[in-house]
Amino acid sequence: MDSVASVDFNYHALRAQQARFGRILSGVVARLLPWLSGLLWLLGIVLLIVERLSVGWLACALGCIAAMIIVFYEWHVKNLPVGKGGDMTALLAGDVLGRLPARPTPADVAKAVGEVPSGQFMGARLGLTPSLLNSMANDDPNMIRDLWQTADDVRQANGMAHITASVLAVAIVRNFPNFESVIAQIHLDTDDLDCGIQWQQRLWALIDRHGHRRRTGGIARDWSFGWIPLLDRFGQNISEQIGAHGTVSVVDVPSHTEAIDQLVDTFGNGGRQNAVLVGQSGSGKTTVIRAFAERLLDAEAHVPENLRFRQVFILDSATLIAAAPGRGELENLVMQVLSEAYDAKNIIICLEDAQLFFEEGTGAVDLSNVLQPILDAGKLRIILSMDEQRFLEIGQRNPALVNALNRINIAETNEDETLQILQEQLIYTEASRHVTFMYQAVKEAYRLALRYVHDLAMPGRAFKLLESSAGFSESGLVTMNSVQRAIEKTLDVKVSVASDAADRERLLNMEDLIHERMVNQVRAVNVVSDALRRARAGVRNENRPIGTFLFLGPTGVGKTELSKALADVYFGGEGKLIRLDLNEFVRPDDVARLIADGADDPMSLTAQVMKQPFSVVLLDEIEKAAPEVLTTLLQLLDEGILRDAKNREISFRDAIVIATSNAGADRIREYIERGYQLEQFEQQFVNELISSNQFRPEFLNRFDEIVLFRPFTQAELLKVLELILAGVNKTLAAQKVSVAVDDDAKQLLVQRGYDPRLGARPMRRVVQKAVENTVAKQVLSGEIMPGGTVQVSRQQVELALGSSDSIPAPDTTPVASSAPNAPGVSTAPGLIYSEPIRDESLGLVDNSDQIPPNNTLPLN
Repeated sequence: MDSVASVDFNYHALRAQQARFGRILSGVVARLLPWLSGLLWLLGIVLLIVERLSVGWLACALGCIAAMIIVFYEWHVKNLPVGKGGDMTALLAGDVLGRLPARPTPADVAKAVGEVPSGQFMGARLGLTPSLLNSMANDDPNMIRDLWQTADDVRQANGMAHITASVLAVAIVRNFPNFESVIAQIHLDTDDLDCGIQWQQRLWALIDRHGHRRRTGGIARDWSFGWIPLLDRFGQNISEQIGAHGTVSVVDVPSHTEAIDQLVDTFGNGGRQNAVLVGQSGSGKTTVIRAFAERLLDAEAHVPENLRFRQVFILDSATLIAAAPGRGELENLVMQVLSEAYDAKNIIICLEDAQLFFEEGTGAVDLSNVLQPILDAGKLRIILSMDEQRFLEIGQRNPALVNALNRINIAETNEDETLQILQEQLIYTEASRHVTFMYQAVKEAYRLALRYVHDLAMPGRAFKLLESSAGFSESGLVTMNSVQRAIEKTLDVKVSVASDAADRERLLNMEDLIHERMVNQVRAVNVVSDALRRARAGVRNENRPIGTFLFLGPTGVGKTELSKALADVYFGGEGKLIRLDLNEFVRPDDVARLIADGADDPMSLTAQVMKQPFSVVLLDEIEKAAPEVLTTLLQLLDEGILRDAKNREISFRDAIVIATSNAGADRIREYIERGYQLEQFEQQFVNELISSNQFRPEFLNRFDEIVLFRPFTQAELLKVLELILAGVNKTLAAQKVSVAVDDDAKQLLVQRGYDPRLGARPMRRVVQKAVENTVAKQVLSGEIMPGGTVQVSRQQVELALGSSDSIPAPDTTPVASSAPNAPGVSTAPGLIYSEPIRDESLGLVDNSDQIPPNNTLPLN
């Protein structure tokens, strides 16, 4: 790596004077001089020939001087070459050099950078705006040498001859104290600064290539054609497009360049003149074909003579099939088209989505019998393209056909290759959509496309997202926020950090909002609220779901209700709850139903999450699922993805996953009845679940939190009653009728609806019988009219519920051991406890008077 001989700046050097002269000419003068030169020449000719005046020679001379100035500007000053001596005057780009004073300061340099195109590029693309650079540059002339040195280091690191405005912009930033924290606010790091410089250099080179006229065969190439009316009708001559419009494809990434080299070698070695490009949709197969056609047209490219100036026609399979719907008709049409291509001698045929010609089904036909002899003969140059899965399927049905093809793999591009392709291809989108894409938007598109865009490979999946983002531009600028909004609006997910005041307020008060729908279970509400706050603050692990929780406890205590409340309060409604009853997945082959493709089973777990990734996933009664199903779910809990039946990665990383289980519900109730708090026995209870083989340790370890739900007390059940009655009134609102229950009636409802084994479910049935039935009778009898209120008294409740003797008391009899030769051991389905609960192990006061006589805790 070379080094700068001097960081001196010579304002009076010849190159500096030329740069200042070029700055003058680059303005209005440069646009007027061509017109002035032409007018002077015309005037001179008129004066000499028509008027016969010798002053015409003066006009012609002035016209020549103007023309010489134009030539000098275009060939030397406009792109001032690097000077000699190796100092700053020799290395600085001319557009910046011409704007600097005799003794420049960093502030002067920042001002000049903001006035020239390459500096403005860094402002528009990376956010290094003139105002930001001016705020980071000081006005001390003594600091200029440090800036020059940093600028030269950046120039050398990027392999550049000049110190351009983009290089100076990066140097100004890097000379600022703690610049990393400043650029982090605009979502950049130090490597991104160099990437911005390289992007600017590639675009400038691309523009030069586009404007450079190349020899592409010309008239002689076109005269070599045969008569091809069918090809003109059903094909697209991409070589003609390249010849008419210049460069249409840029492929500088190694994987694509290698594929183009393979195509050239395949068609130039005299063997079988065919190739099949195999790769996922979006991997760049069409781009490779266009770049191949472009290379054949370039007289300066190194290609065999038998390929030079050959034309590439892409056949439109859909148009062909539509033009000849019958099997025989299509075979004849294809043969005629291929015969024209063969007779023309200089045509290469390309069949995109070639699988359509080798399979039966809607929109497809099987032309193997027609195409295979042509491929075997190897005389007609033909390129096919298809995806990997279809190629394998065709190979299984027809191995001979696949063996006749020269396979070339088009792999999905990596991050660096994808970013480079996007940066170069987006200029066409920018021209058509009248927008400008920022560097941060391109990087964000790659990140989010990996996560949310399915059925496409890179770079196609990122390009698709960027095109969608153009519709969310901000004053014509496609930003990182534009990409996030495109994903959020399209898929209804939350990918950005919470910045809206209302969104922040909702997150900070999540517990209160959830408790408007459910009673107690404070710990469970806290852990799910914390998970959401971590996600929306951008501090969670994005390679896992937002949160994974296992809710354990008796039925009817709020496990499912918390899931519904979360979906309603934050995810946008109870419709955002994806619920799977795992008691329906008890056989090993039920795994197939879990991951079925959406076309076959739209209610499979993967299909629902693919359609609605931002949701609450509720896995009910997980203890009843087959072991094979639980094993499948391990990847979901750990990595946030499941592969469906088509081997697609379905992301669960924008979901909260909640599994519920009633395992050990009576055990929890017994702990509570003996006076223990949930936190005191939670870990011991989990250990008991593991030792009872109810759940495997590796499965439980995948959850962020294992939360125990305790039974309701009668006081809490009164709050549940209030929520149930609020729901009744919400239902009656459409009829303009409301219901009110007397306090003593509420107490009776709670008394009759309390069952510690069943939670709030008996309360709902009691309300239905005592309250809803009473309201229904009064509405139907006309006793209550719209706008009225039904007042329910204790007497009405007693009448509706009947005698308390008719309601059986809860059975709390301990379950005796059924295991032979195991005295003092209680058993239940899936739970075996070989030891009684010992208070001292929990560090609690002995409550032995509450322990059943056999010193065991019942589990049923």
